[in-house]
Amino acid sequence: MAGAPGGLKRILPLRTAVSTSAGLASAAVNFLAAVEVAQLAAGRWAWVAIAVAGLLIVGAASNFAELSGMYPTSAAIRVWMGRALGDQVARVGSLVYASTVLLVMGADAFVLAKAFSQAVPGIPGMAVVAVLLGVISAANLRGIRIAGWIQDLNALALLATLVVFSALVLWHHPLAAPAAAAGPATGGFWQAVAVGVFIYVGFEWVTPLAEEFRDARAIPRGMLIALGVVALAFALFTAAIEALSPGAGALGQSLAPQLWVGREAMGGVGYWWMMAMTLTTAGTTFNGGLATASRFVYALARERTLPRSWARLNQHLVPGRALIGLTVLALAIAVVVVATARYQFLVNTGAAVESFMYAVSALLVIRLRRKEATRLRPYRAWGGTWAIAGFGVVYLFLGFGALTTGPSAVPWPLVVMGGLIGAALGYVRWGVPHLGAVRERTWGEPS
Repeated sequence: MAGAPGGLKRILPLRTAVSTSAGLASAAVNFLAAVEVAQLAAGRWAWVAIAVAGLLIVGAASNFAELSGMYPTSAAIRVWMGRALGDQVARVGSLVYASTVLLVMGADAFVLAKAFSQAVPGIPGMAVVAVLLGVISAANLRGIRIAGWIQDLNALALLATLVVFSALVLWHHPLAAPAAAAGPATGGFWQAVAVGVFIYVGFEWVTPLAEEFRDARAIPRGMLIALGVVALAFALFTAAIEALSPGAGALGQSLAPQLWVGREAMGGVGYWWMMAMTLTTAGTTFNGGLATASRFVYALARERTLPRSWARLNQHLVPGRALIGLTVLALAIAVVVVATARYQFLVNTGAAVESFMYAVSALLVIRLRRKEATRLRPYRAWGGTWAIAGFGVVYLFLGFGALTTGPSAVPWPLVVMGGLIGAALGYVRWGVPHLGAVRERTWGEPS
């Protein structure tokens, strides 16, 4: 079914809502996060920390479900923030938020490049990243239906095989019971929960595809299903790490721990199995990231926050200029990250922005319930005002924790985020009015 004349197509089914949400949450850096969770839990059943983190993130998912149900639009959080907090705040927030997809794609490119260079030393890992980005970008330009199929196949292959692989590992290497003195109330366990939350970040980026689903209700349903699938897959994988290397001590500072797990569990077959999963993980992140971020950028351009040309659709009803621009930016970031190996700054900055947005989502739900009490809400966030606010405070603390975490004495994630906010403020203050003036001179439209 087509959307409005000249607009996006409403053709995506529920399964693509699940695969997009799950695929964006299943970044390659999750393998590194799973190792860190196992190290922090240190014999306390790290998979439980993943499950508890999933329960925390469900609170944010229910917030996004309510907001997306009220306003199912490609502009997503730009519209929700505008209705609740005002236009200027919404513009700044949406520009900073848009950067998170590029940050995650850059970090994933680093993990893929390092894993491929380790597996096939004769081929530069960055070349593989560039080819994969180019192929996925070209496929996306052919239409959202093709992008949806790619996402469905990649997410299914990734999560199903990760569950099967981890189950086989646990079948042959049963997980030992935790020591009696190492209960879940210890500090390390709750640190593991905090890190585990970041395994799920990005699940809500399916919301900018709202104008391309046959039924807008697919997004709230898809997000919740996706969180359950991601929790199952990565909880099992974390348990497999614990079974093979208690406390993940054998993994050290490995940048491709999944390859070690594969070889240790199944030899050469397991090694290449995990290499294939790493490639698939990057595929889901690149494909889902370009598909969703290009629609978000398209909506920002349509609403006069970005240049008008980025709101133009090609013959396949795809915002082609926005998609190509994002591909070039993602590739540039990937080159810098692979060259400098500073991926951790991107991971922590992206995690902080996401956590702050989860806190903001709680504020938006509370504000809009007061300002627009009579508006139809197909879904309602779980819990009353105090419960929603409580979850928001938790996400706020997690965000500050991510900003101050890192191997360097200088809090680079905080510096990077400060730079992003400063750039967004400057652009909204001077760039947006300039766009309006140019538009008025060129097109005769009021700014």
